[in-house]
Amino acid sequence: MKRNLILLGFALIAIFLQLVLAPWMTIRDIRPDFILILVLAVGQTSGRMPGQLFGFGMGLLIDAIGMGSFLGLSALTKTIAGFLAGFLKDQKNRLNPFAFYGIMLAIIFIHFLLMYLINFKGSDLSFQHIVLRYVLPTTTYTGVFHILIDHLIPTEE
Repeated sequence: MKRNLILLGFALIAIFLQLVLAPWMTIRDIRPDFILILVLAVGQTSGRMPGQLFGFGMGLLIDAIGMGSFLGLSALTKTIAGFLAGFLKDQKNRLNPFAFYGIMLAIIFIHFLLMYLINFKGSDLSFQHIVLRYVLPTTTYTGVFHILIDHLIPTEE
């Protein structure tokens, strides 16, 4: 029960950061995804099932309050991200830090690749343009914040 209340508090903080701070930090339509960072932390500390359930819930909430583009898209991508991050449960201290954060960056990349490919489906934008203009910058921006937050608020295993 206590853990759920703490998680709810972090969820509210992440939503606040996404609604208030992220628009202020936008650079050419690219902004960090603080909710994704929290989903990754839950998956990494709790495992695949809690990670995917939390990712689904947060994604659905994002879509429902109008922060997402299509209803269900954030739920889908954050479910996948939470599930993939769950494979890293109890691995942070076992893996080389470069490998650990490399895998986390790969998960963030997959999240944004799916999100932007579905979001821009039917547009005239090429795959290369979507990846270079949206996916890589957003992955980098969110990844930097993920690493910083992970060092400031370390997840205990």
